[in-house]
Amino acid sequence: MPHETGTRAGTGGTAAQDSNALPNDDSVIGHVEPIIGRVAQRDVQAYFGFPLIRKGETVTRETAERAQNLGRLFELIAATEEP
Repeated sequence: MPHETGTRAGTGGTAAQDSNALPNDDSVIGHVEPIIGRVAQRDVQAYFGFPLIRKGETVTRETAERAQNLGRLFELIAATEEP
Protein backbone atom coordinates (compact mmCIF):
# COMPACT_ATOMS: atom_id res chain seq x y z
CA MET A 1 0.00 0.00 0.00
CA PRO A 2 1.50 3.37 -0.99
CA HIS A 3 2.12 5.98 1.69
CA GLU A 4 -0.61 8.67 1.64
CA THR A 5 0.13 12.30 2.41
CA GLY A 6 -2.21 15.13 3.25
CA THR A 7 -5.73 14.79 4.54
CA ARG A 8 -8.74 13.28 2.90
CA ALA A 9 -11.64 15.48 1.92
CA GLY A 10 -14.11 15.99 4.72
CA THR A 11 -11.76 14.98 7.50
CA GLY A 12 -11.48 18.47 8.93
CA GLY A 13 -7.74 18.74 8.41
CA THR A 14 -5.95 22.01 7.81
CA ALA A 15 -6.74 21.68 4.12
CA ALA A 16 -10.37 22.36 5.02
CA GLN A 17 -9.47 25.72 6.57
CA ASP A 18 -7.39 28.35 4.83
CA SER A 19 -5.46 30.31 7.43
CA ASN A 20 -5.08 33.17 4.94
CA ALA A 21 -8.82 33.50 4.33
CA LEU A 22 -10.39 36.74 5.47
CA PRO A 23 -13.38 36.58 7.78
CA ASN A 24 -16.62 37.84 6.27
CA ASP A 25 -17.52 40.45 8.84
CA ASP A 26 -17.48 44.21 9.35
CA SER A 27 -13.90 44.21 10.65
CA VAL A 28 -12.66 43.42 7.15
CA ILE A 29 -15.38 44.80 4.91
CA GLY A 30 -15.46 48.10 6.76
CA HIS A 31 -18.10 50.37 8.07
CA VAL A 32 -20.43 52.37 5.89
CA GLU A 33 -20.10 55.69 7.73
CA PRO A 34 -17.13 57.05 5.72
CA ILE A 35 -19.02 56.94 2.41
CA ILE A 36 -22.28 58.48 3.62
CA GLY A 37 -22.64 61.88 1.96
CA ARG A 38 -20.38 61.06 -0.97
CA VAL A 39 -21.71 61.73 -4.48
CA ALA A 40 -21.98 59.01 -7.13
CA GLN A 41 -19.91 59.79 -10.23
CA ARG A 42 -21.56 56.96 -12.18
CA ASP A 43 -24.48 54.57 -11.85
CA VAL A 44 -23.94 51.47 -9.71
CA GLN A 45 -26.17 48.49 -10.38
CA ALA A 46 -27.30 46.11 -7.68
CA TYR A 47 -28.18 42.87 -9.46
CA PHE A 48 -30.41 42.07 -12.41
CA GLY A 49 -30.06 45.64 -13.67
CA PHE A 50 -31.70 47.31 -10.69
CA PRO A 51 -29.94 50.56 -9.76
CA LEU A 52 -28.28 50.81 -6.39
CA ILE A 53 -27.47 54.48 -6.96
CA ARG A 54 -27.51 56.79 -9.97
CA LYS A 55 -24.92 59.33 -11.06
CA GLY A 56 -25.27 62.56 -9.08
CA GLU A 57 -27.13 61.03 -6.13
CA THR A 58 -25.77 61.31 -2.61
CA VAL A 59 -25.00 58.12 -0.69
CA THR A 60 -27.33 57.65 2.27
CA ARG A 61 -26.93 55.23 5.15
CA GLU A 62 -29.67 53.08 3.61
CA THR A 63 -27.89 52.95 0.24
CA ALA A 64 -24.52 52.13 1.84
CA GLU A 65 -26.00 49.38 4.01
CA ARG A 66 -27.85 47.92 1.02
CA ALA A 67 -24.59 47.91 -0.96
CA GLN A 68 -22.83 46.16 1.91
CA ASN A 69 -25.58 43.54 2.20
CA LEU A 70 -25.46 42.90 -1.56
CA GLY A 71 -21.68 42.64 -1.64
CA ARG A 72 -21.43 45.82 -3.74
CA LEU A 73 -19.82 48.14 -1.16
CA PHE A 74 -16.45 48.28 -2.94
CA GLU A 75 -18.17 49.15 -6.23
CA LEU A 76 -20.10 51.91 -4.47
CA ILE A 77 -16.93 53.32 -2.92
CA ALA A 78 -15.14 53.26 -6.28
CA ALA A 79 -18.02 55.11 -7.96
CA THR A 80 -18.19 57.97 -5.47
CA GLU A 81 -16.15 60.95 -4.44
CA GLU A 82 -16.29 63.32 -1.52
CA PRO A 83 -18.49 66.40 -2.05
